[in-house]
Amino acid sequence: MDTFTLLFRHNAWANDRVITALGQAPSELLGAAGDGMNGSTAAPPLQRLQHQLFVERGFLDALNSVPRMPDVPMTLAAMEAYSRETGDGYIALYATLDEEALDRPFFVPWWEREFPVRVGLLQPLSHSGQHRAELAWILAAADIDSGNLDYIVWSANGQPSPGDPWPPAGA
Repeated sequence: MDTFTLLFRHNAWANDRVITALGQAPSELLGAAGDGMNGSTAAPPLQRLQHQLFVERGFLDALNSVPRMPDVPMTLAAMEAYSRETGDGYIALYATLDEEALDRPFFVPWWEREFPVRVGLLQPLSHSGQHRAELAWILAAADIDSGNLDYIVWSANGQPSPGDPWPPAGA
């Protein structure tokens, strides 16, 4: 399987793990502003997740030349479905690209410039990893375990899909 496909499959699985962990959090944590670090007033966890999913879908839409603002839902259940749909969209898009297409430019409206398609595929992966790490830290500080989200752990455990039982039997 191609590297980009694997990365998008892992991204969707890791998103699902964090969303599942957020579902175990008390409502006061989900809406709490700040992450507790140095008096920070960072965005509440649900708002961070919504932003993460907004960027993922925004890049997917831009790569597909669909000029619209993503409409990310507000509930965890709806965000979970939205995240899976976005992940499937990246895998479907990537399947249509060849090496030449990865170097073609595409327009990113909020940057008001073009980037190579390859950058448009890598940016949401990197960006989502950053926000998942923030959310996992917030959850861990509240004694809620999102589990190990490392790519190697995912790979060693059969590359599960979002929603597959975790940890896998015998792990």
